[in-house]
Amino acid sequence: MNMQTQVNKNPRILLAEDDKALGDLVKRNLESIGYQVEHCMDGEDAWEEFQRRRYDLLLLDIVMPKKNGFQLAKEVRSKNTLVPIFFLSAEKTMDADRLDGFRLGADGYIVKPFSLLELQRRVKAFLKWTRPPKTELLIGHIVGEHTFNYRKMKVYPKNSQTDYVATFSPTEAKLLRYFFNRPNVIIKKDELLMKLWGRDDVTSSRSMDVFIGKIRKQIKLEPRLTLETIFNVGMRLNVPKDLLPLEKISIPITPSQTKQ
Repeated sequence: MNMQTQVNKNPRILLAEDDKALGDLVKRNLESIGYQVEHCMDGEDAWEEFQRRRYDLLLLDIVMPKKNGFQLAKEVRSKNTLVPIFFLSAEKTMDADRLDGFRLGADGYIVKPFSLLELQRRVKAFLKWTRPPKTELLIGHIVGEHTFNYRKMKVYPKNSQTDYVATFSPTEAKLLRYFFNRPNVIIKKDELLMKLWGRDDVTSSRSMDVFIGKIRKQIKLEPRLTLETIFNVGMRLNVPKDLLPLEKISIPITPSQTKQ
């Protein structure tokens, strides 16, 4: 088996956790289900490791010596806007701090103490969307006069791939793709939480509300679209019939593309 195929089948995770016992436990558990895990004990070592090789997902403790999780995430995002970042946070972490983490480009939080089964479920759910095992990868939708490119995380005028009019984060890309794949369909909130966050709880719900507010800005670029909140049920992306079906942009997945 060549290295490119191995990387595609066994995602690589960078774990930054200064509690050695917890870090070793998480590493062994994730490796037992097929992931490759590199465990670093402080933020500086994790930053150096991140620059040495490609990772598919980052699990970052917030409070660490030398460089904390927020500082590390900021440096990672300056080099890579695509790799998913999850913070391992204490339950007492303030909501304001969590919002700061999202502004830095985090995709979610896993609150300590957590069960190993919960961690596996969250990681699997997220990698399912960022590394789908398919022969083709959906990288965008053409919606009215705009192209939403999930790979480049930009919104372009329909006939341009250079002059973008908006940008979005990896998590926002997942939400946009989920809604554009299901126009005019009511999507329950717990479905979104489980499909995209891997869990249905208060913390995840608050996180999702933040990202829903962000994608409304991109959706409003097409004035005929509305993202409707249906009280006590869920949400629906309303798309006029003359815009349907939405045109999909897909590319074949090749070994060289799995490395990007």
